[in-house]
Amino acid sequence: MKISVDRHGTFSDIEAQIIKLADQGYKNIMVFHAEGGIDAEFHYKELSDKALDLAAQHDVQIFGGIFPGIFDNGRVMSRGSILAGILSDVHVITLENLSDPALFGQIDKELEPIATPLKKGEYQTLFVFGDGFGECNHQLINALNHITGQFQINVMGGLTGRDLIKSSHYTIFTPDKIIQNGAVLAFTQLASGIGVNHGWQPLMESALEITGINGCFVEEINGAPAFDFYMHIITSFDKQIDTIKDEVMKDAGKFFNHVAVKYPLGLIRKTGETVTYIDRTPVSVGADKSLQFSSEIPVGTQACILHLKGDTAQHQCHGLSQAVKNAFMTAQKNFPSGIDTSRVIIMDCFGRKQTVEFMGKDYNRVEFKEIALDQEQTPHSPIGPLTFGEISSMTGNYVELHNKTAVVGIVEDN
Repeated sequence: MKISVDRHGTFSDIEAQIIKLADQGYKNIMVFHAEGGIDAEFHYKELSDKALDLAAQHDVQIFGGIFPGIFDNGRVMSRGSILAGILSDVHVITLENLSDPALFGQIDKELEPIATPLKKGEYQTLFVFGDGFGECNHQLINALNHITGQFQINVMGGLTGRDLIKSSHYTIFTPDKIIQNGAVLAFTQLASGIGVNHGWQPLMESALEITGINGCFVEEINGAPAFDFYMHIITSFDKQIDTIKDEVMKDAGKFFNHVAVKYPLGLIRKTGETVTYIDRTPVSVGADKSLQFSSEIPVGTQACILHLKGDTAQHQCHGLSQAVKNAFMTAQKNFPSGIDTSRVIIMDCFGRKQTVEFMGKDYNRVEFKEIALDQEQTPHSPIGPLTFGEISSMTGNYVELHNKTAVVGIVEDN
């Protein structure tokens, strides 16, 4: 890969970087763009489409998205862009209607040109970017599992979005235009190893059950209004939150920052004797005391409430540091032998950054310090976006959507 970093974040800067990479022979470019560069730009969709059209004129495919932040060498940027040029072939699919009953058929048709090399394992890593505030992310994960049910391929990606807007908006770069409430899938020939970890642990042993939903809103847990049941359990452990219970019902920001990021749901996944907890963080409270999530959680799902182990911020941040380190070590173990050059790409949750900073700690040092030290001989490694949800392959060749989780990829550097 050829990594180009722009720290200004205007679309004219992106255009200049695209042309530069195109002139060097890079016809496929993954873009992570921080929202800080477009805060004052009301017509950014038109400017984005213009940049994508320019890329197409140079026979370049763009895929990626706009995020609340990005990081280069472990240093977080609130504005700017990271462009990763890829020399080998990339097959890109744009999905604009994830609720289409014919979605699987559309995917199969668009994969026909690479079906044979896919079956042979020549396409090894699939990068995916969806809408963090979209309505159909459950269908997106189903679509990805439809793909991995046919082909052995590593999947990693993230959900795009703007923190200042907190609603579905134009944040997904495709080769043709910027879209919302959809997804872009980029099948690459790059080898990879993936590790996944979040660091949260069950608050109590007994499982809960999702008993009522309406799209992305969980209306009932164990037959009771979701918010009331959720807060009843949390306040029995955390008396400080009990004092602000009425406030967080009315203030979405306070609910997310003071409650949700500390106590996410953990969806229970069992494989034999192994139990895995998939982090799902509620993003807001509905007027009917429902809890809104970034994706539908089906009725009947078994879950628990998670927390960070430790009585102090230092101990809790240590748990987060250990989690991303463990994910990195797993990715190293899963990376194929015999490949000399690689770099680290991390899909890291924006909520992890907020959790660390809410505790008064330095996010860069907690999350990236050890990996950045390990990678200091590789320029621009690790890189990645701060996402509103993380997508990854799991052991057993299926795909999950995560929140507040570090998805670490060791990716071939061609």
